[in-house]
Amino acid sequence: MTKVLFILSAVVMLVAAVFAYQNGQEFKKARNAAIAANRTVAAELKGLDEVEGKVRTAMGETESVQQEVNVEAEKIKSQKLRVAQADAEIKRVQDETADKDKMMAEMRLKLDKLPQGVKPETLVEDINTIKKKIGELEAEAELKKKDVVAVEEKVTAAQTALQDIQRKIEERRKSFDRNSLAARVVAVNNDWGFVVIDAGQTQGIGEATKLLVTRGTQTVGKLNIISVQGNRTVANILPDTLAQGMTIQPGDRVILENLYQ
Repeated sequence: MTKVLFILSAVVMLVAAVFAYQNGQEFKKARNAAIAANRTVAAELKGLDEVEGKVRTAMGETESVQQEVNVEAEKIKSQKLRVAQADAEIKRVQDETADKDKMMAEMRLKLDKLPQGVKPETLVEDINTIKKKIGELEAEAELKKKDVVAVEEKVTAAQTALQDIQRKIEERRKSFDRNSLAARVVAVNNDWGFVVIDAGQTQGIGEATKLLVTRGTQTVGKLNIISVQGNRTVANILPDTLAQGMTIQPGDRVILENLYQ
């Protein structure tokens, strides 16, 4: 039994030695491959560094060129602005020249149309003479305007006076028209002391109107209006104003107190 175990141990050790040898060879190959890869990467990194340096140099040169381009562009822009300003100035001078030529042409036409005997040499003197004449005419016109204003004021005053007279006549006419209606007492309430009249707002009677009651040529009494409607008026009898021994009766005439007085 011991011999069998010894043989098995030897076999296991032999197999382990074989695997260890094989793994060592594989590890050696992998290490060599890693070393080769590291060398390749290092070489490539070195190449990349060189390329990066060239790129940086190119970028620096590009930035410098771009700055020069920007400077030149600003110069071109400034030159264009100056050219535009020069063009504008030329256009302005041309326009002014055209305007002056036009004015000269107009002046020549005007000079050609001057009346006989008027010369350019005496034009200023003639203009002053005309201005003087215009001033005299304006002064005369101003005096005329004052006269017209005075007349207009008189006309306005006369029209105002006429309108005032017409208004007074119209008011008097309306007052007489109101009394010419011959309003009458149609009902009397002696218990409450009021009367009803057959005239109202339609005939021009208002609440502030003062009324007298007459019979023939005699005044019977006075009334104080309570209410006024279209064709009816209710008024209180003022007892203190009744003539001695008389009372207001239906059929008595009613007139305005202010016209009676």
